[in-house]
Amino acid sequence: MLFARYFVPLSNIIANHFNNDLPHTMKKILFLFFAVLLPLFATAQDDDFTADRPGTTNSADILPLGRLQWETAVGWERSKLDGPSTTTWTLNSSTLRYGIGGRAEIHLQADRLLSSCDGEHDGGFANVAVGTKVRLYTPETDGPLLPAVCLLGNVFVPGGSDAAFLPRYWGGQVGLVFQHELAPWCTLNYDGELTWSDDERPQAFLGICLGFTLSDRLSLMAEEYNYNQSGGSESWIGLGLGWQIAPRLQLDLGTDLSLNHFGYYHNLTVGLVWQLTKFSH
Repeated sequence: MLFARYFVPLSNIIANHFNNDLPHTMKKILFLFFAVLLPLFATAQDDDFTADRPGTTNSADILPLGRLQWETAVGWERSKLDGPSTTTWTLNSSTLRYGIGGRAEIHLQADRLLSSCDGEHDGGFANVAVGTKVRLYTPETDGPLLPAVCLLGNVFVPGGSDAAFLPRYWGGQVGLVFQHELAPWCTLNYDGELTWSDDERPQAFLGICLGFTLSDRLSLMAEEYNYNQSGGSESWIGLGLGWQIAPRLQLDLGTDLSLNHFGYYHNLTVGLVWQLTKFSH
């Protein structure tokens, strides 16, 4: 009943807003989506479950060898940061993560967006990338001298001059993530990244995040992050709530607030993390 009452009307609203044939397709996708999720509620507890969402900052957790995980979300945002009010629907934001060893994983990511501004509509892929995360230091095995440290790397795929949300040229990203376990119920993550895209100078990212374990199933995160470029700095606050509804399945909610232009930006994301496989070795 929850599916029929909330998710089907939402697909109709989005489709009618952009005047396309989306409703029938989304109904099929959502029906299959929830149908395949039901068996997960009967699986045994999995202590190796870890998620890189919600939130913009990254964690230093690595998927174990042979684990395949899908992290996805839908979202809505309204922004006046660039002038006229722009509404953007994230129809799908997906990352596939795969553990290739106890200290490394690879991932593929892509977003699908629809945007509307002053009667003009744009749609297409965004943030298409292939990357990796490598654990450089693990306190449990390497000693307590340092926190957990990870190296991040991404290569961004261009879309050419006709793509609405993709860069024209190949881009890249490199960063470091540090993670402290302050208490069994609290972690502190902070990371710094440099991103190269179509701009002449790289964009710097600095973020810090506090994560709280509220219960066996509920978690909360609060973060502050900054984007710095030659044109200035943009500061944000992010809040997120995670609910592990099954041993290998998490639902989450997230939102962000602009500290530079409070009231000019609003967004909400609803996400899902699903550990699809657990290969034995």
